[in-house]
Amino acid sequence: MYVLRQIHRALKPRGLLLDVHPLGDEFPVLAGERGIGFVDTRKFRDILEAMNECVERTVAEGFFEALRELRRHVVERFDNATEALEEADGWENLRLPAAVRRRLQETDSTPIEFIDTVRYRLLRKRSTSGRPPRGRGAAGRDRATDYQAPSQGF
Repeated sequence: MYVLRQIHRALKPRGLLLDVHPLGDEFPVLAGERGIGFVDTRKFRDILEAMNECVERTVAEGFFEALRELRRHVVERFDNATEALEEADGWENLRLPAAVRRRLQETDSTPIEFIDTVRYRLLRKRSTSGRPPRGRGAAGRDRATDYQAPSQGF
């Protein structure tokens, strides 16, 4: 909350903020074109839920107006399983289950891909009065959180 309030103070009137973070869903691991399992995101999900609650609270308190939300799949691609395993070994709040690790160690298929879903949320600075901005009714605010098809952008 503190950081978001400081960002609010630093932004010009009606300035924009792009909030970007993963959703925290378990994400697939592919070797070549074959799925070999999922990354365990349970610990990370708790952190992301707390972050999301802070953003939602600043919107509810009138600091920001949610304009648009998009979700995209983001692929982290590795040339081989060794590189992917080295990356996974450095994770703190994500876990590669033993069965997925074993499948990676046994595969010669490439590339190796971790496919995560990321949320992009565009926010606009509002006054802290909590009043809705002029010209925007409830329907406009509802549209701001609708999932958009991957082919659309900001």
